[in-house]
Amino acid sequence: MLDCTITADSGRSDLTIAVVGHCSSRLPRLVEQAAAAIAKGEAKAPLDVLTPDGRYLLVKPDAKAWLGGGEAWRLLGKEVVEATRRAKAQSATVLVGGKQADVPALAAGCLLADYRYDLLRSGEEGRRKPITVRFPGHEVAVEEGAIAARAQNLARELADAPPNLLNPQTFAARARKEAGKVGLNVQVISGCAALKRAGFPGLVQVGKAGSAEPALVVISYKPKKLAKKQGKDAKGPHLALVGKGLTFDSGGISLKPGDKMWEMKGDMAGAAAVLGAITHLARSRPAIPVTAYLVLAENMPDANAQRPGDIYLARNGKSIHVDNTDAEGRLVLADVLTYACEQGASHVVDVATLTGACLVALGDRIAGLLGRDEAFLRQVRESGLEAGEELWPLPLHGEYRSLLDHPHADINNIGGRNGGTITAALFLSEFVDAKVKWAHLDIAGPAIQTGGWRYYAKGMTGFATRSLVRLAHKLG
Repeated sequence: MLDCTITADSGRSDLTIAVVGHCSSRLPRLVEQAAAAIAKGEAKAPLDVLTPDGRYLLVKPDAKAWLGGGEAWRLLGKEVVEATRRAKAQSATVLVGGKQADVPALAAGCLLADYRYDLLRSGEEGRRKPITVRFPGHEVAVEEGAIAARAQNLARELADAPPNLLNPQTFAARARKEAGKVGLNVQVISGCAALKRAGFPGLVQVGKAGSAEPALVVISYKPKKLAKKQGKDAKGPHLALVGKGLTFDSGGISLKPGDKMWEMKGDMAGAAAVLGAITHLARSRPAIPVTAYLVLAENMPDANAQRPGDIYLARNGKSIHVDNTDAEGRLVLADVLTYACEQGASHVVDVATLTGACLVALGDRIAGLLGRDEAFLRQVRESGLEAGEELWPLPLHGEYRSLLDHPHADINNIGGRNGGTITAALFLSEFVDAKVKWAHLDIAGPAIQTGGWRYYAKGMTGFATRSLVRLAHKLG
């Protein structure tokens, strides 16, 4: 999975990597001359320099306008680990410093770039040699980068896992394990009978035909200072993170086309990002309480599956007509959004690979952002930008609500071909308390990168993990 270790120790390495423009360390004369040439634009990085003192590599962050929020430094981390492996070195020391250097992002980039889902590979592909990357004197930055990368890589690992190994029940078990490692409280409502009694009919509707029963996992983080200072009725932000967790989405009776259907193992990327975020928050400790909801099901066709034409009552009493069983994400999320509001959330963010329409509108590198309360939506977008993740605002245009009308139910679960991302969000809005600040992230594009992207290997990205973490700290 990950064969790279990052450390702040000053041990001896096989390769020395200097970051041009961000390095105050004394370098051999030949290396200094090469670095000066790069700084002047007379030479290009990366540049190898062999000296009597050892092998050096000169690198420089990419200054492209779209690489904000530390992305240029994470990409530099990719250069570092790839150069180390290319040189067949066991270790590399990175010389970097100064106020403009984003060392946490650089360190995180090393771990994000070196991640591979190779647990099931045999031969050489499953046995990469371990490497160590040193950042001498940067203990705090290395720890910060490691926490961020491990949280995101957890989300990637879960989304990359094949659906015969990761189902709603094994996901719930893994979530309990990961939350337990960092001392978080976990509650699991498991199985159709228990979920029906608890008031989550949408999760039952979608998950009742799955090979494993659906589950709702609730993970709670409470800051220690808040617990001491505030009583039961204390006012203040309480952030709820709701993640769609379809461990496989065949489309149900409304079966998807077979081409690339395997990618639908990643339809739980929202829940994976939420789990990664809450484990990060347990370590980085924001000043506000955060509750994570992992909404887990498998959408399959069999004799027990819901049918197009079914009508059922949601938790909030509204009747839903199921026009298309492949519009299932909004059904599993609806009741949990209502529940999160009931539990006292003042701010709610749901994260879901929800619509192909969002992929058409924004491509596969940008997530859609919709919701209520403009000030809160600005905070969410800013959090994404600061984390290096692009969340693009789309309108929650009320006039399109009529597209969800149905003669026999309060709401239809699809709104037609046009504006699919907007009508999906309008559907969800019906189940969020109007007094609660709410944002919906449609990550259908950037969550799945089967061709690779930036510092991500082919597979899943864990997109939105960093944005959620940043938002929690911003609200605090």
